[in-house]
Amino acid sequence: MKKFWIYSIVAAAMLCSGASNAGGDNGYVGDTTSGYKTGGFFGLSGSYVFSLQSSIIKTNNGFLDDSYDGDGGSFGVHLGGQEGQWRATLSYEYFDNDDQNYDLFLAQIDYLFIPDAGMFQPYIGIDGGYLNYETTGDNTGGFTYGGALGINFSISQHLDVDLGVRYLFASQDEVDHLGTVNIGFNYFY
Repeated sequence: MKKFWIYSIVAAAMLCSGASNAGGDNGYVGDTTSGYKTGGFFGLSGSYVFSLQSSIIKTNNGFLDDSYDGDGGSFGVHLGGQEGQWRATLSYEYFDNDDQNYDLFLAQIDYLFIPDAGMFQPYIGIDGGYLNYETTGDNTGGFTYGGALGINFSISQHLDVDLGVRYLFASQDEVDHLGTVNIGFNYFY
């Protein structure tokens, strides 16, 4: 079932990222009269999960603990498109540690809010998607939403490095919130 969702996200992002991909002569992809890259991109990301607050977890002795704050690393893939100051991304992220894991499917809309900032483009974004959370004896899924803040570094005509922070809330009773620090690499095609 996981493969189905991954392939669905990839296909949807490829359809959504069909913006102009003609190479520009000023180091950017597509139309760059606004100083922003334009076109489709795909990439990889890694995150440090600094806060995964869940309200239920089964401990080794079989009792239910009423709170757990997890942390650790996650990895993900994403596809998207950028048109001027707006960027849309579809992503999949996977987190696993000893006693809990999650699959996160997100759609994110970002606004790059400083025009002509050169190679540094700060952004603010909103996220919405689906979080499947699993721990010993419990597996639940539901809607998740939140926001992101970060900075995008344009390394070359086709490569960006993205550093950001994301904070999400979940609709499940078992998960309260999720906070991550992210690094991503975007390849514009």
